[in-house]
Amino acid sequence: MKHLSKITFLGISTIILFFGCTTKSIQNTKIYRNIDFNLDWEFYKLTKEEAEVVKDTPPTHAHWKKMSIPHDWSIESGFIAPDENEKIKKDLTVAELGGHLGKRSTGFMEGGIGWYKKKFTIPEEWQGKNIYIDFDGVYMYSDVWINGQYLGHHHYGYTAFGYDLTPFLRPKGENELLVRAKNKLESRWYSGSGIYRPVTLNVTNRQHIKKWGTYITTPEISATSATVAIETRVTNTDSKKTSIQLRSSVLDKSGKNITTVTDEEELGANSEGILKQTGKIPSPELWDTQTPNLYTLKSEVIVNGTVVDVYLTNFGVRDIQFDAEKGFLLNGEHTILKGVCIHHDNGILGAKSYAWAEERKVLKLKEMGTNAIRFSHNPPSKEMLDMCDKHGMLVIDESFDEWKIGKANGYKDQFDSLWQKDMTSMLLRDRNHPSIIMWSIGNEVPEQGQPEGAITAKMLSDFTKKMDPTRPTTVAAQPGGKPWGGKFPDPEFFDAVDISGYNYENWTTDGKGEFVSNHKKFPSRIMYQSESTGQYLFDTWMKIYDNPYILGDFIWTGIDYLGETGCGNELDDQTTYPAYIASCGSFEHTLFTKPRYYYTQVLWSSEPVVHVNVQKNAPYFMSAWGWQPAIATWNWNRKRGDICKVDVYSNCDEVELIHNGKSLGRKPTTRSEKFTATWEVPYVEGELRAVGYTNGNQATTDLLKTAEKPTQIKLLVDRDSITASGSDICFVTAEIVDNNNIRNTLAKDEIAFSIEGPGEIIAVGNGSHYAPLDHPFIGKTGLAHEGRLLVVVRSTTQSGEIKLTAAGKGLRKGEVTVQVVDEKISFL
Repeated sequence: MKHLSKITFLGISTIILFFGCTTKSIQNTKIYRNIDFNLDWEFYKLTKEEAEVVKDTPPTHAHWKKMSIPHDWSIESGFIAPDENEKIKKDLTVAELGGHLGKRSTGFMEGGIGWYKKKFTIPEEWQGKNIYIDFDGVYMYSDVWINGQYLGHHHYGYTAFGYDLTPFLRPKGENELLVRAKNKLESRWYSGSGIYRPVTLNVTNRQHIKKWGTYITTPEISATSATVAIETRVTNTDSKKTSIQLRSSVLDKSGKNITTVTDEEELGANSEGILKQTGKIPSPELWDTQTPNLYTLKSEVIVNGTVVDVYLTNFGVRDIQFDAEKGFLLNGEHTILKGVCIHHDNGILGAKSYAWAEERKVLKLKEMGTNAIRFSHNPPSKEMLDMCDKHGMLVIDESFDEWKIGKANGYKDQFDSLWQKDMTSMLLRDRNHPSIIMWSIGNEVPEQGQPEGAITAKMLSDFTKKMDPTRPTTVAAQPGGKPWGGKFPDPEFFDAVDISGYNYENWTTDGKGEFVSNHKKFPSRIMYQSESTGQYLFDTWMKIYDNPYILGDFIWTGIDYLGETGCGNELDDQTTYPAYIASCGSFEHTLFTKPRYYYTQVLWSSEPVVHVNVQKNAPYFMSAWGWQPAIATWNWNRKRGDICKVDVYSNCDEVELIHNGKSLGRKPTTRSEKFTATWEVPYVEGELRAVGYTNGNQATTDLLKTAEKPTQIKLLVDRDSITASGSDICFVTAEIVDNNNIRNTLAKDEIAFSIEGPGEIIAVGNGSHYAPLDHPFIGKTGLAHEGRLLVVVRSTTQSGEIKLTAAGKGLRKGEVTVQVVDEKISFL
């Protein structure tokens, strides 16, 4: 049995776990693990003049702003307009675009130096315990102090790190934590700035399991049994040797104990040991993309009959195999990687990593048919990996975008001294996640065209497999542009890893990276497309379906992202300020769907799909990373009778298009037509209906209806309730609709939002390419784009009802309510 209670100290909200035991002689103790340390912070951003003289203390005159974590000061600071005398080249090459630092590459948003401060007191029951702080991600160049004592520096903005606060804490009175972060705008994409991922405390007894101290593998799996191999790192911070028991229990998703193993070990003073154990799971429930079953390892450290530490680790039982002929097999089943690449930002939230923002991304991508994500080009947040585990999303976990030869992001100068530290952080934190199927050691590194590239690749690959031999390594190779040696990688480079990632197979130099010819030339090479463009989406997938040895494809990108402005643009002016988006996704950065979403469904889904889009008129054009500019609407500022090009995507045999009740005929939508039928339709308001037929029978339909004059605002919330944690969020879509509740895609109204109850508005924005210069993301007003806006609401620590109201000139108000409930803690 388990008992939970929630206690709030000054600046600390924590869950205390009391674990009951089946053995009567074993006593219980309070366990403080993964304490939420995200509330009641303060922030100050240095002025430009202050930043020129960097000091190890914040200015005494600093005007601190109260805030909470996660935080991203770049998304809150506004945009950097280019100097009038500064020429921004419109037709940058891809390499130039990535190096256009501080401007297009980072979405014209600010960097700088920011200070964070948190004051807190230590409860009496923590006296004599070890207290550790853990940061899942700070961008970038972070330094941390506690009570004036310098704890350390962490360079990389994408790996987790932490410090032991114990020696420097004041047992009575107030403690002060200071964090300094710098963003030098060195990234090739929008990174965000500051403590953008959650912060936690862990309070332990002298004998405890170290952070990331469990390693769980399942070396033998059958229908009747799975062997669970467990390695646990236990530490003793006491000044005398101590005998401990380690009790490891495997629990199913209901919390039922499946198996338990117990071992004893004597730990020397101020030392640690690794205990290896083996257990069995009868009739294991496997983890896969459709039924992502999870187990939990409950690790208990027992000293003199008392449980002094409890550590929970989720894991899955699954078998992964990669074969040069058969491709990828998950639990013995051939599985094509229907993948996307994504950067880490959360759209109008910037880089802020809220659990629901990460989960929402996974769920939306699953709806499209995605079963795999390549996190480009850095490790994602812990929350993101948890959601991939939960929902059955396969993962390529990537370490670096840069090795010793620089591209942009400022890691080259630290590579030699830091790569082991950062890879260790990634591997130890992430290796128990069943969703991860490959470790990527790099993306488009210039070394791929140099003799030393294979040496570095082997060094990284060997290090990775030493820490986790259960997964293969991979690397994503550039097609062979000038900065990469002007050639596709030599065989030695790919030989250094287990699986070869080809970025843009269609563009490889002299065709030397073409899959079919490479398969003949290198028959033992396992390969997949690690990046691809929308321009070649059909060709790519036909090649994959025809050649099962190709593991799959990762589209660049699944979601529009901040920065790399102009990648995927539809107009010339979407490459320069005030545009701020890379619009090469299947979703807008708001996660509103785009036409390519539906075409991807056509290629990936076994269910019938039909979708109608109307092409936008010139001067729009199709970018290599974009898609045919179009929108699913029958509302246009066009004259009646003007010809509209209507595209229908479908995996049915044929499609019929019906305009205002009149059939315009049927057209095939098979592979030979690239699953697309196009009609030229005179614009007359009303209805456009597409009907898909398979084997002569109606299979599915899609409908566009002209919206009448907008009359009201409709609010749609994605969650009915959120928790009173102060960090839980929901997304609300505001649509401008007519009396029939049809969204008018021509509406560009300004909408003002107000909120009542235990919540606050933390972001407002739309899916446009262009920066909302007069409507900041952290404000309470926004302009509709294509008739809609997105609002993000965050809970406070109080329960109750939130009421969000949206108002616009000449429109009836929209209202929606969300319940804020006391936080429920799941055993898993």
